[in-house]
Amino acid sequence: MVSMIQAIILSLVQGITEWFPISSSGHLALAQQFLGFQNLGFDVYLHFASVLAVVILFRKDIAKLTFLNKENAIYLTKILIAIIPVGIIGILYKEHVRYAFSNSLFIGIFFIIFGIFIYATKFARETKARPSKFDALIIGISQTLALFPGISRSGMTMGSGLALGLKKDQAIKFSFLTAIPIIIGATLVETKEIVATNIPWFILLTSFTITLLTSLLTIKFLIKIVKSDKFYLFGIYNIVLGLMVLIYSIV
Repeated sequence: MVSMIQAIILSLVQGITEWFPISSSGHLALAQQFLGFQNLGFDVYLHFASVLAVVILFRKDIAKLTFLNKENAIYLTKILIAIIPVGIIGILYKEHVRYAFSNSLFIGIFFIIFGIFIYATKFARETKARPSKFDALIIGISQTLALFPGISRSGMTMGSGLALGLKKDQAIKFSFLTAIPIIIGATLVETKEIVATNIPWFILLTSFTITLLTSLLTIKFLIKIVKSDKFYLFGIYNIVLGLMVLIYSIV
């Protein structure tokens, strides 16, 4: 059973790390190991609170996509292409992912690999106004790695978009819009896990509220960071954290 203090800590961790390219799953796994509480259902529940922040902040873009003209149909097709790979891999390798969440050595390695990738975006150059269907596929394949703790979904999609030459605003938009169906889908798949948490409603409500508000602030801050060409600095954070986790797990 999670206490109110544990729930607040985990909610803050989720709200900050879900959208910053520093892996919410990795941080939640480490935080839960530190707090002595592990519950995949609670993790998924907090992710759902985070995605609601995207719906709120990108409501105008979402509303525009509801008008089914040719341009929107093409863009929605690209989003579909991007989410298919992670859906397939998530279902086929679900148990492998669960094991990785409990292994701090793996988490440390994933943090380092991901950090190197994020730092490499420093050398990316804008060459495309919008993602192509091939770009969408590459972004979709890249985010399958984010099923494992230590690798951020938003970091992989946004970083891949930047590496492919997308303009910053387009990389941001595509990354966040693809998050909506993926996280909602994961929530539906893990419904039994969420129900099985058996956590009091007032703790769930408090956690949801904290995660939502923190996510709103984090997303706004992240957009400013990306547009100011400082996104690559998150790579340094991930590498340093990964090394610390490795040392801790070995020693």
